[in-house]
Amino acid sequence: MPFTIIMLKKTIASAFKSKGKSKMDRSELTYTLSFDLNWFSHETSKEVVKLAEKRGLLKGNDELEPTFNLDEVEVPVDFKPDLEKIKKSDIFDELLEEISVKTGKDKQEIVSEINKMQMKLGNMLDILVVTILYAKQNGVNISRYIDEVEKEIFG
Repeated sequence: MPFTIIMLKKTIASAFKSKGKSKMDRSELTYTLSFDLNWFSHETSKEVVKLAEKRGLLKGNDELEPTFNLDEVEVPVDFKPDLEKIKKSDIFDELLEEISVKTGKDKQEIVSEINKMQMKLGNMLDILVVTILYAKQNGVNISRYIDEVEKEIFG
């Protein structure tokens, strides 16, 4: 998986699906990632949860829930998250910041709207392409990111 947001989304979805829940206390989510799934240390699990919140994939205070439909996320049976890919900042974060600054919307709201847009498009387009479409629809000039997005998608 080339994009950190997809890896992080699958990681969060896996934790919720493993418990059969749509909401979890912060401590339970952290515990699930570290001890039940045995993917990260306890401290790293806390960082992953904070990162998912920062990237708009989780909402809530002590009780957290995904901002996306868990049923829409396919997680392979042998899925194991790559911590380096999860932590790496990427072009998606830059686009998200640019859209947030220009529209005044918070990042969580933007990610939620991008996720909905991607679902409407049948999950056929890469998240970066959908983000660019979203930016254009909201009057945000993202032309300076096009070359970088092209490199990210096509290598």
